[in-house]
Amino acid sequence: MKIIYLITTYILVTTVVAQAQTYKHYFGNIHAHTSYSDGNKDSATSLITTPLQAYTYAKASQHIDFYGISEHNHYYAGMINKNNYYKGIADAALATVNDTFVAMYGIEWGLISGGGHVLIYGYDSLIGWETGLYDVFVAQNDYTNLWKKINKKTGAFAYLAHPTSTDYGNMETAIFNPEADSAIIGTAGRSGPAFSTNTTYTNPSTGNYITRYSNFLKNGYHFGIGLDHDTHNSVFGRSSAGRLVVLAPQLTQPNILEAFKQRRFYCSDDWNTKVDFAINNQIMGSIITQAGNPTLTVNVTDADVGDNITNIQVFGGAPGSGAFATTLTTKNIASFTYTHTLANNSTFYYYLKITQNDGNIIWTSPIWYTRNDATTTIPPITNFTTNTTTKCVAQPINFTDNSINTPTAWSWTATGATPNFSNLQNPTFSYANAGTYSISLTTSNASGSSTPVTDSVIVTNCTTNLKQKNINNVQLFPNPTNGSVTINLNELKGTNTLTLYNEMGSEIAHWSTTQPTHTINLSNYTNGVYAVKITTENNTIIVKKIVLHQP
Repeated sequence: MKIIYLITTYILVTTVVAQAQTYKHYFGNIHAHTSYSDGNKDSATSLITTPLQAYTYAKASQHIDFYGISEHNHYYAGMINKNNYYKGIADAALATVNDTFVAMYGIEWGLISGGGHVLIYGYDSLIGWETGLYDVFVAQNDYTNLWKKINKKTGAFAYLAHPTSTDYGNMETAIFNPEADSAIIGTAGRSGPAFSTNTTYTNPSTGNYITRYSNFLKNGYHFGIGLDHDTHNSVFGRSSAGRLVVLAPQLTQPNILEAFKQRRFYCSDDWNTKVDFAINNQIMGSIITQAGNPTLTVNVTDADVGDNITNIQVFGGAPGSGAFATTLTTKNIASFTYTHTLANNSTFYYYLKITQNDGNIIWTSPIWYTRNDATTTIPPITNFTTNTTTKCVAQPINFTDNSINTPTAWSWTATGATPNFSNLQNPTFSYANAGTYSISLTTSNASGSSTPVTDSVIVTNCTTNLKQKNINNVQLFPNPTNGSVTINLNELKGTNTLTLYNEMGSEIAHWSTTQPTHTINLSNYTNGVYAVKITTENNTIIVKKIVLHQP
């Protein structure tokens, strides 16, 4: 690598033709802390204390597309108020700019001694065991129950931070646990240095957890491998040039989180090395069953002149065999194909170790391949449609899956919608604001996954019963708010009905008023994004977004 130092309304819904989309490489980190737990230890000089400030700093760091903050969940490690967890989620929403930067907020659960640390994302409630410091109770060191809680939460996942051989109830050496396998998406290949104060990208981690990774794979776990910084000072993204790299169709929070769920990520000492690794067109992280031998396709690129490949080792092993993966072949070129002879009705996993001439190493997540010559199933080809007629805010927008080749699983990501993710075949989404939004669908079956397909949904203001000027004058202030928000209804005559919704689209409050203004007190609600639907006397509907950010 080369280091460069740089000190609403009615809506009209229309769609364009859905297009297949290739995966892109996004670079970042998901393990860091702020003063909301035990981070920002240098806050007296950095003046950075909140997640929002940390995200702003990380966004300006080189080769950072996404950034995750994972606060400790318990008092001993600095979590003194569970409201800080909600503030962090709200800060991540404020810091995210689609196609530019994705902020994520989660927790680091557990104790480092006698249990082990687990990063958890996609969970909007605080999991813990201390009185007053949890929404969802899981007893200290009760990893069995923790995996169950994560598995019950759609979109949630766990990632093992700096694991030791005895962590998580001796999971590395104990009998295979399918509940853990379902909840956990991967483990760190490198971590730290946790207390680095370096801001020149020159303080990489010198140790690794490859032995842990190898043991989990031989025991049958479907784990990917990442890299994290475990940042405790205000150096977000700048202590090391090492990166966790994610493959996703678009840089949005739903797409990045779904990429983690599907194990589409790898561990890289280099901050801009792009690795494309597939078997029969199914990318890293895939679990597939197909006829015939697996053919691996590898392509590695690095934009920095001189960052060349020394060698690429292809590892392969039998999951659940108890035997470590072995080197199947070694190449000294950056692009090649390799066919492995695999017996019928056998399963193997494959991953890469890539070494650059400057000593940097990249480890990929595996692909699990079962050969079954009797199968006639082929991966789906995704397609979907939606209606193009006028839709009103708070009314459903239905999407219909038209994929072929018998898909059995569906992964929808709908940035800006409520909800923003679905595993249903034919989901329903809604929008609170005008704009252009991306809907992505990936379908899969036992043979593999489709190429993701994206549809651009254009949501525009179109009123019928009320002048646009009057709608524009319906304003909320202050917004974001730290407690109360006042709505200016002066241009709307007669009786107006106000309905408040949370991020999940559930109605939580309801009012009717004839007054020119109405104040909503949100101080008893958790931080986050809300929507207020205003229904006028003549049935015009206006929806406004409210961001609650309490100190």
